[in-house]
Amino acid sequence: MALRLGVGDVFTVCKGAVDLCSRGIHDEPEDVKSVIAEMKLIRAHLKELESQIGDEKAFVTARPDIAPVIKRSLEPLHRDMLSVNKILHECKRKPSVHVVDKVRYMILYKAKLEAFREKLPAHRESLCVMKELLENQTPSERRSSTVKLCELVESREGQQKIEEEYDRAQKEVMRMLEKRHSSVEKDRHLSTSEMLEQLEDSLMARGVSREQAEQQLLPLTKVLKLQPLPTPPDIQRPTFKLDVFECSLSAGSQESKNGDIAELD
Repeated sequence: MALRLGVGDVFTVCKGAVDLCSRGIHDEPEDVKSVIAEMKLIRAHLKELESQIGDEKAFVTARPDIAPVIKRSLEPLHRDMLSVNKILHECKRKPSVHVVDKVRYMILYKAKLEAFREKLPAHRESLCVMKELLENQTPSERRSSTVKLCELVESREGQQKIEEEYDRAQKEVMRMLEKRHSSVEKDRHLSTSEMLEQLEDSLMARGVSREQAEQQLLPLTKVLKLQPLPTPPDIQRPTFKLDVFECSLSAGSQESKNGDIAELD
């Protein structure tokens, strides 16, 4: 049932995200299990909320004071569910052995999935308040629930702007890393610290302050500590054993001395 309130839409997206996450290929199954468990709880809450609303047209007519609040309160969850669906669709394979591919996986996929997991308890709390709002509350209780839902939505909207800026910054850092790594790969190897220093200089050249550059590079710095850039192979240089020549010279000198003695005799 597709409700204009968005309950049906959110339920469909949530179910799809749970199924996709269950089938996905991940390196940390325990982390994924916790995400799936949280999403299943949210799916159950949405099902109950959908049952409480019943016929959407009749509900909007009967409860014009609550319907807009419910609709607005569902929007952050709907947006996050669409976002995690996109993330899971974009990462359907394990990263290759290439270090840049592994870094991209950890920053643009694994970190996002973990951030999404951290939001789920707040979404669950919001759904519980919505269900309470649909029950037979007193006017005072209804006002309290409405205020709480508005606060939760405003908090999520403010956080959403920060997350969008953070996401853009991390994508830009990854583009810079890929470009820098490919440009130096043929010439010489950069150490992890050299790469981070060059990236910081590049950000500052674009007008970013040193403090902001350090903050933008912080996730990459943490990842590179776990997955450092490969070190250049040791070049085996030829070695000469000088003592061989010295021994040969000594032997030759001794023979010369013996010859000289023989001539004197």
